[in-house]
Amino acid sequence: MKFRNTLFFFLILFLIIPSLYSVNIKVRVLSEYKVKSVDVKIASGKYMILCNNVKVFVEDLSPDEALTLTLHNNQIRVEKGIELIGTYNFIEFVGKKYNNIFCLNSSQIDRKRTYEEHLTVVANGNDMVFVNRIDLEKYVAGVVQSEVFGSSEDVEFFKIQATASRTYALANINRHLKEGYNLCDAVHCQAYKGKCTKPDILRGTFESFSDVIVDSSNKLITAAYHSNSGGMTEDAHNIWQAKVPYLRSIIDSFSVGAKNYEWGKNIPKQQWINYFISKYGENYKKPEIQEEIFNFTQNERIAKWVIGEDTIPTKNIREYFSLRSSFFSVELANDTVYLHGKGYGHGVGLSQEGAIQMVKKGYSYIDILQFYYSQTQVVKYTEIIDF
Repeated sequence: MKFRNTLFFFLILFLIIPSLYSVNIKVRVLSEYKVKSVDVKIASGKYMILCNNVKVFVEDLSPDEALTLTLHNNQIRVEKGIELIGTYNFIEFVGKKYNNIFCLNSSQIDRKRTYEEHLTVVANGNDMVFVNRIDLEKYVAGVVQSEVFGSSEDVEFFKIQATASRTYALANINRHLKEGYNLCDAVHCQAYKGKCTKPDILRGTFESFSDVIVDSSNKLITAAYHSNSGGMTEDAHNIWQAKVPYLRSIIDSFSVGAKNYEWGKNIPKQQWINYFISKYGENYKKPEIQEEIFNFTQNERIAKWVIGEDTIPTKNIREYFSLRSSFFSVELANDTVYLHGKGYGHGVGLSQEGAIQMVKKGYSYIDILQFYYSQTQVVKYTEIIDF
């Protein structure tokens, strides 16, 4: 009963907030899938349906009513049950009440997805493009649930993640503007798998409502985050060739010993050798050169591994072998190369597991953000952005 009451309370808040101050954004959803057919089912509220900007039903769609959209000859075939409504280029589901929720279900996606507010579907060649128009705060709560659910149960941490995610979203709000939307739902922007259903995440998002992180010139920061720093964060310059005062490498003892602090991977000796030969030439066939690629230690993060005249970015090795991080050491035994690694992710900015430990130790929401993003402050985006 307590869970239901808490969830109900924050659902009510999330219905009220947009009416007081609403910033709507457009997020492309199902962006990593090639969806040829999908069922759009109304779960809550009422939806007006526009096809090529024309209302096609006298009555708005109600809960449990559904339409099937199928890509056919570069257009979208719309059916309701066995009835063909027509074929169009552009379909809109416009929510007409407060609590408007719809579900997308297709055999071509991993699971049914549930979203709030509005949906636009556009035929784009051999693809259907799905865009969720949604209030920023509801989007942020969905991102937090997609990015970190299961790693913490503490509202204070959810405030931290919500503020970082909100800052990242607003700083990158025009990333896909030429494509007709603001952000995508993949890690290219931020993971967003739909409506938030967890009351503690809703609470954390509400308690940090409109909070963003700015630098010393009052500009939104690049609020990069990752799972675990391995005990030392990475300098942004080593990853993105950008010198950023608030994204410099720092010692992070709070991440030590957490779930994703350490990792290991075994690679066949010849596969390891072949990588260096293919990338840096025949010189790596020489035994004396191979000795160097079998002995490499990172006590601190090393962005560039120098072997003879070659400078080898450790991030390239991470990408090629799908490693958890670029913070690793190398050891050879028999015919196997053993990688002993630390951390999970690119290592720049906020360590989620480090932040969780700081919360447990009693550090405040603001203190934790300023530890990982030095020389910054937290403000309301209404103070710096004119929408």
